[in-house]
Amino acid sequence: MTEHNFSVYNAFSSSPFGGCAAGIVDQAADLKEGEMLRIAREVGAPATCFITANSGKIIRTRFFSPLTEYPMCGHAAIALGAWLRDSQLLAFDQSRIASIRLSTPDAFADIKVQQNSDEDLEVFLTLPPAQFTPASAGDDEIASVLDIDPRKLDSDLQRAITDTDFRTLLVPMRDLSDLESIVPDANKIRAFCSRTELDTIFVFAPNQGDWSNGIRCREFCPAIGSLESAASGTTNRSVSCYLYQRGRLVATNDGSVTLSIFQGVEIDRPSHITSVVSISAGDVSRVDIGGRATKVVNGTFLSPF
Repeated sequence: MTEHNFSVYNAFSSSPFGGCAAGIVDQAADLKEGEMLRIAREVGAPATCFITANSGKIIRTRFFSPLTEYPMCGHAAIALGAWLRDSQLLAFDQSRIASIRLSTPDAFADIKVQQNSDEDLEVFLTLPPAQFTPASAGDDEIASVLDIDPRKLDSDLQRAITDTDFRTLLVPMRDLSDLESIVPDANKIRAFCSRTELDTIFVFAPNQGDWSNGIRCREFCPAIGSLESAASGTTNRSVSCYLYQRGRLVATNDGSVTLSIFQGVEIDRPSHITSVVSISAGDVSRVDIGGRATKVVNGTFLSPF
């Protein structure tokens, strides 16, 4: 049996039982793709991060759900940043900030870890602006899949599709109470995603009736193995860009927009995600998605591989 350092963190949560769980498996360079997938299934978290190399400046990883490999995973990257700090593998500057480049087989991203105090840590993942295409599905079809009245959808905002870790349909809603009332039907959502070549459906609504107060959101994911996600990293990047580009968010004098995002409430795993949208010449130049992460499991994974 091979021993791997192993932890589970709840990303986007400052306490246990909130946020979205991510496994961290260290010293995974010798594991084959199929072996990583089997371990991810055994871990059972929405995502497991396998660390295959760490030079101190670049950390090479692979991300797996219990079903497949992800090109990148926002919440697992946040968990990884916290794990690196806890493992004393980061070099902090005088501002108590550490930066590292994250590399997967398909993508690069930068992670910034801010040590606010000995107990308070925030991790941010820097991502490029999101891209969008119009959704082909109409409001009646979308509402039928979600078992809601189509009038509950925000008719002033066009439905859109974005490609992040997944191909996702963005569905803005008028009121928070309508978002809370959705009871997702896994079979309906899975069938809809299959025929429209989507992975997830992401619904969102303004807090207290105003987008500038932040948003509440839900992401339905039965097509990729989970009925509902407790916290979404890269998809919330897309929603931040979407709302800015459609005039629902206004940049401050420093050329940025900060959006507070709350997710996971309906499945009793409350998550808080912070999105900082940087603006240059009126366009989104980058998005930093971040939050806190809490370690809930620490030990050794015994692998037969």
